[in-house]
Amino acid sequence: EQDLGMRFLVQLRQDLRTHLRNVDFDRINQNHSVSVSVSQQHVLMLRQIEQDLKSLMSTWFSSGNLELRRITYEHTPAAIIEKIAKKEAVHPFRSLADVRTRLNSNNGRRCFAFFHPSLPDEPLVFVHVALMPHIPATMSEIDQFASSDGNPEVATFYSITSTQPGLSGVDLGHFLIQRVVQVLRVEFPHLQVFTTLSPLPRFRSWLVEKLQMYQQQQQRQRQQQQSSNFTTTQNDNERPKFADPTLLTQSEEVLLSSAFKCDYRDVKEKLLELLETQHGWDNEELTEALRPVLMRLAARYLLREKHRGRPLDGVAKFHIRNGAEMYRLNYLADTSRTGLHNSAAGIMVNYRYLLDKMDENHVKYELHGRIVAQPGITQWLQNDEVD
Repeated sequence: EQDLGMRFLVQLRQDLRTHLRNVDFDRINQNHSVSVSVSQQHVLMLRQIEQDLKSLMSTWFSSGNLELRRITYEHTPAAIIEKIAKKEAVHPFRSLADVRTRLNSNNGRRCFAFFHPSLPDEPLVFVHVALMPHIPATMSEIDQFASSDGNPEVATFYSITSTQPGLSGVDLGHFLIQRVVQVLRVEFPHLQVFTTLSPLPRFRSWLVEKLQMYQQQQQRQRQQQQSSNFTTTQNDNERPKFADPTLLTQSEEVLLSSAFKCDYRDVKEKLLELLETQHGWDNEELTEALRPVLMRLAARYLLREKHRGRPLDGVAKFHIRNGAEMYRLNYLADTSRTGLHNSAAGIMVNYRYLLDKMDENHVKYELHGRIVAQPGITQWLQNDEVD
């Protein structure tokens, strides 16, 4: 009964969050029937229930109530392995052999998951770790160098997945990393370097949106030239989005015009086409020409593009809030289909956890919004983009 009850409440909060995201307030406000106030009260009531459930779950799923288990191919029940394989969100498993490699108990890989006593067969959040001789710059390095010699220099978190949307906002990932660090330091007392190799999940979509603004602005300008009464054809409720003049510098446009073999005025359109179609990353000359441009834009996206004083990138927000520092950007780090789709040129970033600096970094971020970034990130920014 306790098991079913907890499952029900987690699912209930997931359903509430889905419903509230889909509420069309404009439609409610435009409906002049007597049920308007009732509909608004209904939404407010559901929001309060959702927040109450979140508060309760933050207590029920606190660190002291969670059980940490190592997941191995040899010893973990098949039903749990199947759930982890299906729910892996960052680097999907490619085959059964890939499952065996990542979950093998005798190599330099580790997988840990949190479980709750009321949900004993449900991994709530899990993390994959590679024990390495150095901080990896690519996913292929993890495949190549994950050490089994018992003397690793670096522990790299390369994938963390939350499996329960109903527990969104409950800080399971933060607790998981803390506990895994403790476990690894017991197994490897000399281990001091903890890093990630993390994706930039929305970098490509952010850049596509910026480039689309240029495209729309050019279309408006052409329409203005073609029609003297252009302004009368505009929707008064539609406010045009203006392109960012700092997205590409003039020198970058000249550089890319040579790589794309086009006029410099068409560079943004060509870059947009590349990002939307994903055709062209196998062109070595083009990808190398794009390296300094995309790395600068990635650094800007991570450090300068913010919402309410916090990074747009959810992965960055998670690790910085946990006390990590931005260590290094890596070009063509994940050339899989998923990696290229999510982040232009498969760019990934290392976040580094310095155990004696984590609390200080956390306070700087929470109180002042400050992000600690090393030259591996800031070197790509232009002078006027650096604090």
